[in-house]
Order: sequence, then C-alpha cells, then structure tokens
Amino acid sequence: MKTVALPGPAASFVSAGGRDVDTSRIADVPAAGEHVQLTDANGDPLGLAISDPENARLRVLAVSSDAFPRIDGALIGWRVERALAWRKQLGLPAPTEAYRLVHGAGDGLPGFACDVLGKTAVIYIYGEALRAVGRVLAEAIVGFAGLDGAVVKLRARGGASDVQQEIVGKAPAEAVVVTEHGVPFEVHPLAGLNHGLFTDMREQRRGLARFAAGRRVLNLFSYTGALSVACARGGAASVTSVDTSAGVQAWARGNFARSGLAGQFETGDAVRFLSRAARDRERYELVLIDPPTFSTARGAPWTLDRDYPKLIAQGAAVIPTDGLLWLAANTHELGSLAKLAQKGLREAGRSGAIVEQAGLPPEYPTVAAQPHDRYLQICVLRLG
Repeated sequence: MKTVALPGPAASFVSAGGRDVDTSRIADVPAAGEHVQLTDANGDPLGLAISDPENARLRVLAVSSDAFPRIDGALIGWRVERALAWRKQLGLPAPTEAYRLVHGAGDGLPGFACDVLGKTAVIYIYGEALRAVGRVLAEAIVGFAGLDGAVVKLRARGGASDVQQEIVGKAPAEAVVVTEHGVPFEVHPLAGLNHGLFTDMREQRRGLARFAAGRRVLNLFSYTGALSVACARGGAASVTSVDTSAGVQAWARGNFARSGLAGQFETGDAVRFLSRAARDRERYELVLIDPPTFSTARGAPWTLDRDYPKLIAQGAAVIPTDGLLWLAANTHELGSLAKLAQKGLREAGRSGAIVEQAGLPPEYPTVAAQPHDRYLQICVLRLG
C-alpha cells in the first residue's frame, strides 16, 4: 500500500476528524481508486484513504485509532453496523420506512450516501474511483439492514444527466410505496438520482402542522408534494402546489390520494404564478419556497444567491400580516438564508420575525471539521 505524507494543514485536518482531504496541495496524488496509508510529516500514521482525483479528494475511511489494517469488507461492515445502530436509536428502521442510513463523512464513509426505501437501499457513489468499495458497501447494507436488495447509483461530478446504476440482490419495482411517520409516499428507486422523497426534510414535514393548521397554504417548487401532504394532513384550510412538471404533479396527486386528501395543483412557473396571484389579490397565510439551487427552466440561469431575494419579495406580496414565510436552501455556498430573507423582505417593504431556523435532521450526521457538509438551511418568518 502506498504511503502519502500529508502536509501540516492536511494532517491537522485529519487529526481533527476531517475525512475529505483536499489534494490540491499534495504533490504526488495517487491513482484513482488506489488505497493509501496516510501519515503526517514525521511519518506517524494517520489513517487509510481512497484516492478520488475526480473530486480532488483523498477519502479517509479509517483513522489509526480504528485499528483496521486495510479498507475491506470488515471495515465497511463495521461502519454500516455503527450507522444502523444510530438510526435504530432514532427509531427509524421499519419494514416500509424511508430514511437516510449512511451520510458520507458523518458516518465514516466519505463519498457515499444511502437512503433506505422500505426493503430497498438506494446507494449513491460520488466518484468513479469509489465504485469498487461501493459494491462492498451495498452488500453490507443489504445484509446488516435485512433488505431485499440495493440500487447503486454512480453520481458523477459532471451532473445528473447520465446516471449509471447497478442492482445488488433483488431489483425493486419501478414504483414503491414507503412510509414516513406512518404517512405513505410513492418513490421510484430506479429513476435517476432523485427517487421522489427528500429524506433530509423528514423533521420539517413532521413539524409543519404547527404552522399549517387552519391556513391557506401555497407550496412553490412542490415536486412530488411531500411538504404539501404534510400541510394538508396538519389541518391546512387549503393547499396549492405549484411545479413546472406535469409528471411530478401527477405524482403529487397520487400522494395526496394515498392519504385521502384533496389539494389544488398548478403546473407552471412559480414566478409567473406569484405575479398573477398578486395581481388578483390572492392571499396565503403560509407560503413555502424550496427552490432548486440552480435551474435553466425559465430559459435563463437561475441561482439562489442572486435570484432568491426577489422571489422572497414576490412571495411576501401574497402573505397577509401575521402570515408565515417558510424558506429552504440546499447549498452550503449560499451564506445565511436569514440575510437573504431580510434582503427580500426589504425589497417587498415588509418586516419579518424569525420564528424558527433549522437544518439537517439527526439521521444526517456531519463531522465538525467539515462544516460545509451541513448544506440545508430552513428559515421560517412571521411577517408584519
């Protein structure tokens, strides 16, 4: 096994718990997929890593205190056991439940993630160099979690347009119904990167009833309607879901039907919907905005940091006094969502009081040495 001596800052990063080592300042980067022994400048061992040059990272899967001599099935199985034990502590595993089982560096498995969807795991590999270990991980997850099989998806750095995937064990059906806190949702384990239920919003869906009860709700960028379902089940007076895709709107209608609920569904652009709603003096006491990080759906690039404040201002225009604005952002590069909210409210001539801020749920652990891994921001404001 090749030895790589890390420069001072990188060695300190690993010693502090860092698991994704930036290789930009390492002179001799190992070949893709190569397993390496990491040391500090004095030759003292730090841990074991896999070279992932596609992402300019050394993925640290073991540190010296773990006492594993190599990266193999024993190490990966131990990681999966620990990850599963934490989810059991949270009360998550169940025959039909959907939840995050592995979350990258926070579970000692940098470069990997896994959602469990009932009896099937969906495993994400974030680099070609990690593919071989990804298969070992899939076998360990299926075995330790007692699942039927796994769909392993290679998520290349280039984007989501070309997803390579393979099956370990039994292949799932195209559409599967899973539950979250007893609420049924349809998911598609074999379809692209997004299976239809973002598990990082688990706690937000559970808490929405506090804000939605008795209110007219507008959910923008509603996707398959999971947040809308949570509001409807929480006693909302009405729920309107807006998304550009007719396909996901049909999916959302199915999720409403599974809970015996009725809703309103608008297929179209969120900005145009808000412009029309403001013109027609429509009012919604709770507006949810969870936009994509980047999109070209409207014919021009749309980015959170530049365009979100204007969207917030438009949302505020249809919210009466004491109404609520629920905002989400899914990137660590954004900075403070609360500051963007303030910018948008100032543009709208409104004031707001923050009533809640939140982030990733407990099943999404992240290491303290890598704060950028905590990508999710939630900000709820009561408008004046």
